[in-house]
Amino acid sequence: MENQQLLPTKFFSETHHEIFPIEGFWYLAVHMEAMAAFRSQFEPRKDDILLTSFVKTGTTWLKALCYNILDEEENDLLAKKNPHDVVPTLDSSFLRDHVQQLLLNTPPGRSRLLHTHLPCSYLPEKVRSSGCKLVYVARNPKDTLVSRWHFLNKNFKVGPARPITLERAVETFCSGVMAWGPFYEHVVGYWEESRKRPEEVLFLKYEDLCRNPEEQVRKLASFLGRKMSIDVEKVLWRSSLNRLKELEVNKDDVAKEGKHVGNSTFFRTGTVGDWKNYLTSDMAQRIDSLTRVKLQGTGLSFDDE
Repeated sequence: MENQQLLPTKFFSETHHEIFPIEGFWYLAVHMEAMAAFRSQFEPRKDDILLTSFVKTGTTWLKALCYNILDEEENDLLAKKNPHDVVPTLDSSFLRDHVQQLLLNTPPGRSRLLHTHLPCSYLPEKVRSSGCKLVYVARNPKDTLVSRWHFLNKNFKVGPARPITLERAVETFCSGVMAWGPFYEHVVGYWEESRKRPEEVLFLKYEDLCRNPEEQVRKLASFLGRKMSIDVEKVLWRSSLNRLKELEVNKDDVAKEGKHVGNSTFFRTGTVGDWKNYLTSDMAQRIDSLTRVKLQGTGLSFDDE
């Protein structure tokens, strides 16, 4: 990466993974090579669809929904493969053989469904100028924090500072010193981009998807150009957390095929307001205060559920 020489020698995330700050955001050292290749080598097409998200905000569900909306041949590939194997995250997997084959072998005129956790400001410049469509999913910060805390403790059980306490998770979240953080700047970047380019960038809220899934799926399908050709009920059933978590492919706790975590760890409760079962009133008030400051003047808000 062109500015790696400016990076500090070492910073560590709460899982004790080495992370680096670049242009206001933090990235895992293990992803640096793939990120650099993605930013310099990726050749976007106008008909590409790039899903975007902060970690633990509904990425798995978004991948499943978009795949099933676009699955005109009704292959139901998600019955056999995890959504993260079907829709690759380019900033961590760009250099893997199966991802390169997907990028190279998808015929022209057929949408390539891809994903990234990169903030909007750090996307490859070609992506912005290509005219391809971006879909971003955002989630209430308190539910995001709690979901991320569970995910890290389930997947990174060996090493210093295990388990991660909830107090430490709150400190990390509020400081923003975590992989792909800080959270608020990540969300606001895509929110503002969606207001500038509504024809090319769709901003979704996880809570809206949960409360009114039929309406949100129609909105998503229309944005993807599939408004008249989908069965909404079938898309929702095939993409549902309850269905996916019961599939044999998603019951595996062991990481395979180059992934760092097992498929089962992508599925927990998926509910809105789960933070109430974990955060103290002081923790919740601290995050609410930070949310008000960070979102002031943006026009963006999250329901306090």
